Amino acid sequence: MIQLREHEKLILDGFPVEYDERYNNLDLIKWDNPMDSKSYGYYASFKIGVEWIDNKESLIVTPKRGMENIDFLSMFMACFTSDLALDSFNEIYKIDLDKPQIESPSLNSVISPLIVIHFVSVVNRIKSLKRGYVHRHENLKKVKGHIKLLKNERLNIATKRYDRIYCEYDEYSTDIPENRLLKKALLFSKTLISNMDNNHLAYLKILTAKSLKKFENVSDYVDMKSVRQIRSSKLFNEYSEAVRLAKTILKCFDYSINKASVSNNKITPFVLDMSLLYEHYVYGLLHEAYHDKITYQFKGKTGYPDFLYKSKDFKAILDTKYIPKYEKGFLDAYVIRQLSGYSRDLPILKYLGYDNLEEDSPVPSVPCVIIYPEEGNDVYNPFINRNLNKLCTKPLRNLSMFYLINIPVPVLLKNKESS
Repeated sequence: MIQLREHEKLILDGFPVEYDERYNNLDLIKWDNPMDSKSYGYYASFKIGVEWIDNKESLIVTPKRGMENIDFLSMFMACFTSDLALDSFNEIYKIDLDKPQIESPSLNSVISPLIVIHFVSVVNRIKSLKRGYVHRHENLKKVKGHIKLLKNERLNIATKRYDRIYCEYDEYSTDIPENRLLKKALLFSKTLISNMDNNHLAYLKILTAKSLKKFENVSDYVDMKSVRQIRSSKLFNEYSEAVRLAKTILKCFDYSINKASVSNNKITPFVLDMSLLYEHYVYGLLHEAYHDKITYQFKGKTGYPDFLYKSKDFKAILDTKYIPKYEKGFLDAYVIRQLSGYSRDLPILKYLGYDNLEEDSPVPSVPCVIIYPEEGNDVYNPFINRNLNKLCTKPLRNLSMFYLINIPVPVLLKNKESS
């Protein structure tokens, strides 16, 4: 097993690893020459997770120094309270269900909460359950559908139960394979949540209970043959996503709810993009505080800024950078060029309300805000009840209208108390 932190260089037996084909198809490390490095090598980037290098050796990448105690559950929950499209969350992480699990005590509290929160949030967006025709066989008091003559004779006539008729019929019902699968995965999720150790679980438990209530008239019996036959439909995007996640949850625990109730250090191979997670986390906080004043990744001529802020009194271009070194006031030149380009981008400026601009018009002074992280702070959402312009108090030296805002990542309470 090889273990690295984010951004660390792969060194084995005291020497940097030379170019080697066996490392080239991995997600967690890349052959690269980072800006602050003098030599090429295999480096971890902004991604954490576990994956197999080959059939025998695994690679584990954990969060960078200064970010060891992240409360991932709180970050995930903040992400899923926003209005982003469902498919945007799929870009944050991926799971390899076809590979064996890997022992990784340091990351065993990351992937299960993410899948569960993602799944429960998607199910909660389903307004009403799909219905379909379910084929049933029952011994009834009245004829319904077709009488099964042979079975009725054996069960009722031969035993002199003349008040019963064995029938076969189709019923238009919510008790269809898709809904059974979703209910089963919700029950798995409920068990997983009960085993999580976190102070912010109340809302997730309420959300799970609310979702389960929709499935009161649905059985939790899952026939694997029926599950394999379930096909996605573009007409039911939320259903398709919920079914995909439900299959993932059940497969992660080998379709056994008993395995979901037992914690261990082995986890399914996964990759989590920390830079994207931080971006989605910040958007969750911004959306909670400012609602429609915030626009996510507006398409400009020069690219897609993470966020645009537009109100009657203040306009700004915001970008997240998952780089704690900005606390020292250091800013990479490429970041300055990137945001300067956005601040001269006509489609972006016109969206912000500068309607009469042309290519040769004087450029308005639009604040450019870089949001960066550090670990640990008691303020859950520093944007709540505060105007964004009041937070732009940390200008960058020798740059006009450039500001830094530190939005910390949440940390686990037990680690916060012990620090």
